[in-house]
Amino acid sequence: MHKVLRLGPGAKVEVYDGQGRNFAAVVHKIEAGGALLQVLEELAPWGESPLDLTLGIGLAKGEALDAVVRQATEMGVKLIIPFTSERSEQVTPERAARRLLRWQRLTQESLKSCRRSLVPRIEEPVDFTTALSGPETLKLLFWEEELGGGLKAFLSQPRPQSVRVLIGPEGGFSPKEAAQAQDAGFAVVSLGPRLLKVPTAALAALTLIQYAWGDLA
Repeated sequence: MHKVLRLGPGAKVEVYDGQGRNFAAVVHKIEAGGALLQVLEELAPWGESPLDLTLGIGLAKGEALDAVVRQATEMGVKLIIPFTSERSEQVTPERAARRLLRWQRLTQESLKSCRRSLVPRIEEPVDFTTALSGPETLKLLFWEEELGGGLKAFLSQPRPQSVRVLIGPEGGFSPKEAAQAQDAGFAVVSLGPRLLKVPTAALAALTLIQYAWGDLA
């Protein structure tokens, strides 16, 4: 704020705590390593979608998941659930803990650039069965082998209160997992005839859903 934006005492700024609260403030004093601000008033939250959107993502290679976490934050996802499945990357608990810390840091960095009020919550990696359970009113599993129809048929429906989206790892879901998801109340849909990489599939799905029911113009 001081070295890059050259703001000094008396400058008005807007700040947020990452938990949904935003404030108007004025710079009171520049100190070593930071600044002392005086809060003037609380502001309405900004940058949050009216749609409660959860993304479940199969564990993939590090760079792929890093991209998904960044993009999901920018797309207004409120909860990210990494999961293991038949074809996903398998990681030790120690490595999973390190990756979780990295993903949490990436969400905070992305939040600053996209001007959201709320840091998405990221859970520790769970198994596929656990990723199927949740209170959302609409649950969608994207599967490249689904030939019965795509997402388009759902987008004309009234806005659901909440949506859970599951995207598989590089190898996709197995037929057994797709059937298990259907039994758990998921609609199994595709994103079209082309095979998409994990970050592309996640971004495409979130974009379509936020355009139909969220705040993406």
